[in-house]
Amino acid sequence: MPTQMKKKQASSASSIASTMQQLSVSFGVALAGLTTAIFIPRTYVRGERVIHGIHDAFLLLAVLTVVSGLVFAGLKTGDGGDVSQQKVTHHGG
Repeated sequence: MPTQMKKKQASSASSIASTMQQLSVSFGVALAGLTTAIFIPRTYVRGERVIHGIHDAFLLLAVLTVVSGLVFAGLKTGDGGDVSQQKVTHHGG
């Protein structure tokens, strides 16, 4: 029975993880649009200023991506293995 419960919990965790991925993509698109809107001038200007605003937004989003990626640097090889159903192979020794 414990194995059955563990599989059920893994299935639920997988569903939650999938939902979180979709929400992350949605928030990322919304943040990109908001960031671009902040950096683009509100009044009509020549194209160079619009392109410069888009570049600034892109650079800020790149920095945010790197900073958020640091969260995952602490993960170990087997983290999330139950959810992804991957088997960790240990080589050597």
